[in-house]
Amino acid sequence: MISSDDQPSNRFDWENAKRRLDQSRRSLSDAENLTADQCNHILQQRAAQLAHVPEQPLDTSQVVEVVRFRIGTEAYAIATEWVVELMRPSEITPIPQTEKYFVGVTNLRGEVTAVVDLGVFLGVASDPEASKQLLVLGHEKPDFAIKIDSIDHVLLLRRDQLLDPGGVGGSNRDLMVGCTDDGLLVLSGEELLKCEALCVDQTE
Repeated sequence: MISSDDQPSNRFDWENAKRRLDQSRRSLSDAENLTADQCNHILQQRAAQLAHVPEQPLDTSQVVEVVRFRIGTEAYAIATEWVVELMRPSEITPIPQTEKYFVGVTNLRGEVTAVVDLGVFLGVASDPEASKQLLVLGHEKPDFAIKIDSIDHVLLLRRDQLLDPGGVGGSNRDLMVGCTDDGLLVLSGEELLKCEALCVDQTE
């Protein structure tokens, strides 16, 4: 014989039902009091949550570390893999019968290194008040130094965010990798080192 205590209860939970109804009424009341702007804001938040795509890990092959520097009002950058060092201009010996963008040669720890005024070469007016610095370029060893106005900082750029510089650079367009949307011109270290116009015979 089954006792009454063992039988399943058929009693309806009126208290729980009442709580649910009260909660529903409050939710409806709150919704009715929302302004159109508040409703739109809630809908936009929900849409953004549904459309959210989890961030993917950064692919290091798609970024490049560059040194950002200035010549006059123009901002340039070059990959750090082509930068040997940064130095202050020391004694520079002029080279006769060379292009006007060749400043001369300097002694870099016993090595004779040509110095190029990059602003003159690119046709960009430099800042006469700038302190001037030399950015020594090369691959594994110094090839030549470029004279610039100042160094800004080192930063990472995404390769897929570089834009076509279009007509910027003129005849030197081949020396440009691209530009950023804020006008930073990224130079190709490889093309600079291969540029015949920048090669000078330092053995004479």
